[in-house]
Amino acid sequence: MRVEQWMTMDVTTVRPRDSVAHARALLEERRINQLPVVVNGRLVGIVTDRDLRDAVSSAISATAEATGARPQPVGPESIPVEAVMSAKAFFVRPGDPMEKAAALMRRERIGALPVLEGKALRGIITRSDVLRAFIHLAAEQRKAMGKRAAERPSPPPGARARSRPATRRRVRPAAKKAGRRR
Repeated sequence: MRVEQWMTMDVTTVRPRDSVAHARALLEERRINQLPVVVNGRLVGIVTDRDLRDAVSSAISATAEATGARPQPVGPESIPVEAVMSAKAFFVRPGDPMEKAAALMRRERIGALPVLEGKALRGIITRSDVLRAFIHLAAEQRKAMGKRAAERPSPPPGARARSRPATRRRVRPAAKKAGRRR
């Protein structure tokens, strides 16, 4: 199974200068958890629901540290996505096996991987896509196992199942055993 068979091709994206408020609204509207950040169709980062939730508090702290002033409230409308995105996003290619995507997501503890062809964003593979592929594979295996069981000839009605013959142990006569003592 290849990533291209299971990836979502209609990807919702944001631009680096889009606001955190806009990105959060997209996540809620589309019921997704990750947004690739693109410029002219090229991936420049990824932002998650957690990044966006934590954006306001981290922006307040950063502003206070930079200015040395008392923390001032900052709204999500004034924070650009590029301030909270991960610039170095892990990714996979359309022809990569699903196992590679699943292993990378598990190892890095991430919920989605952008799918790149060259440097262009072609899709996204999510944890849900990996689970769909697993469910499909499990169903195919179950069907194959059912076919194999159906292909085996069944015994005719009334036939008894054969049991394995008992193994015989060679028993030595008592006289021989007694004569061999040292």
